[in-house]
Order: sequence, then C-alpha cells, then structure tokens
Amino acid sequence: TSFLQTGKVWQGTRPAGIFKKSNLLRRALELRRAWKLFRQAPNFDAVITVGSLEGLAFAALQNLRRRRPVHVMYDCYWYAGNILRNAWMRFCLRQVDCCAVWASVEGERYAKAFGLARSKFRFVAHHHSLNDYAYQIADRGYVFTGGNSDRDYGFFFQAMRDLPVKCILATNRVDLLAGMDVPGNIQIVSVSATEFRQLMAEARVVVMPVRADLLRTAGQQSILNAMYMGKAVILTDPEGGRDYIEDGKTGLLVSQGDVDGLRAAIRELWEQPDKARAMGDQARAAAAKLTTERCNTEIWQLALGLSALRLNSRRTIATLAASAPTKAKVSSEQP
Repeated sequence: TSFLQTGKVWQGTRPAGIFKKSNLLRRALELRRAWKLFRQAPNFDAVITVGSLEGLAFAALQNLRRRRPVHVMYDCYWYAGNILRNAWMRFCLRQVDCCAVWASVEGERYAKAFGLARSKFRFVAHHHSLNDYAYQIADRGYVFTGGNSDRDYGFFFQAMRDLPVKCILATNRVDLLAGMDVPGNIQIVSVSATEFRQLMAEARVVVMPVRADLLRTAGQQSILNAMYMGKAVILTDPEGGRDYIEDGKTGLLVSQGDVDGLRAAIRELWEQPDKARAMGDQARAAAAKLTTERCNTEIWQLALGLSALRLNSRRTIATLAASAPTKAKVSSEQP
C-alpha cells in the first residue's frame, strides 16, 4: 500500500494490479490493509478511505476505540442488498463521519436504504481524468458508447435499431451482450483505455445508457471526459446526471427505458451537427472546472474541516469542565 500524507490527513491509494487477482485474495488483502490502517490511525487527525471492503472494515474496527480520528469515505459504489447486508452497512457507516458521494441523489438513497442521517452524505462533484493523456478531437461521423458496468445496452440497442446512424460500442465485457440482438449499425470493439479515449474523442455524439434503477449512480467519469472533449452527451439517468448535465444546454437527459425519447435525442444531435457542437462547447466549459485536483482538495478540506470541528468541540468541553464551580464542602460537625 502506498500512502499520501497531506498535513495530518491519511489517504490510501489502491495498489496497482490488485483487481486482476481473485475476489477471495482481493478481499483478504483489503482486510489486511484495513487492519494496518486501524493500527496507524491514532497517529492522524483524519483518515480518508474508499468505500470498498477496506474502508468499511476499517470503519467497523473503529467501534473498538473510544477516541478515533475523523473518517471520510469516497468512491461509495454501493448496491442494494438483503437485510443482513444492509445491517452490516449501517453498522460500519455509523462510525464514518462523512461519505462523499458523486451524485446528490445517492445521499438520499443511501440514507434511506441503510437507515442513516442524510447529513452523513455530502455531494462532491466527480472529475474528468484527461489531464495527462493525448488524444485528437475529431468528428468521424459515428455515435460512441461504452463501459463495462451498470449499462443498459439492451435498451440502447432498441433505440439505435433502424436509425441511419453508425455506432461504435467499446466494452471489455462482451459477455454482458450475450443473447442480445445487436443491430447491424453497431460495431462492438474491445479496446485499451487509450483506444477508448480516442474513440470517444472522434465521435459526433456520446451516449451513456446507464442504469437508473440501482441504488448507486454510474458513469460520471466517462460523462465528464466526453464533456471535457467537447462532445454532446446523452445520459439515461436524469436523477443521477442533473449534478453534471443541464438538460438541453450541456447535454441531454433521457429516462432509462424511454426508447422513443432516446431515439429522438440521438436523431436530433446527429442530424444537427452544429447544435451538437454548440452543446459540446458548453459542456467543455462546465467540465473544465471539475478537475482531479479540485475533487481531491474538496475531499481533503472536508476531512480537515470535520477534524477542526471535533477539536474545537473537545476544547469547549474541556474549558467548561475546568470553569465549572467546585462543590462546596459542608462540615459534619454539629454546633
């Protein structure tokens, strides 16, 4: 595990290549890191973790301590579960001071699902991730879509069928498309991350057919990358996307399952390339502000702010205790 120390804040970063290992080994390593972090935590005023098993296990271990550092989570990618899973989540998250979520609606959903206060969840806008990558912007005359998780490609295929539009779909999980009737105007490709970015950069329109029926939201980084490239984006999760896309101005929001609505949105931007470019220009201006540095700084400031509040609270309590009048001694002798 590598460490990034900023003042008195600890932030763990994921070891490279860990997700290539088996799920069992991955979980064992996450639990080991959680225990290591638990032992080191008293040396810090605040701890920042991801919302995976590592962060949740660390939060559970915090129950063993009376005094603990502030704990902030991010990357809270959680799904709905059964009663036992929800009870586990509630047990862990009670010890977390704040969860940074990538969509406002996630805070509402998580609070309701796990029986927690809405104030525990704070919206922090995600970021684009294109600062250190080279790509060439162009319009090669196709619609681009892609991604490996939480996509509704069946719905997308229905909307694309019979449209006189070429589409490239990039995914490394072709098993997700098993049994689906793929329209003839859609080309399926499995590509590297570099090739994925370049295919996105050369599209006229980018469509993100994400699922809107899950507890979590999805696709924020892909959406923001496309916007930063100056692409008009169509997103199929109005609730999860309203924090990033102003419908009709910086992109189009269409409800998941609305086949006619998605088809009309694709046709509109395809047949009006000037409108798509103008929308993309406004999208780029909006996404340019959402940098990785801004996102990290906002999370760090959140942790430091909570730590300062806790410290001030302890000082106030100590001051009040010190200034409280002592109980007068009463003589037991009789006059």
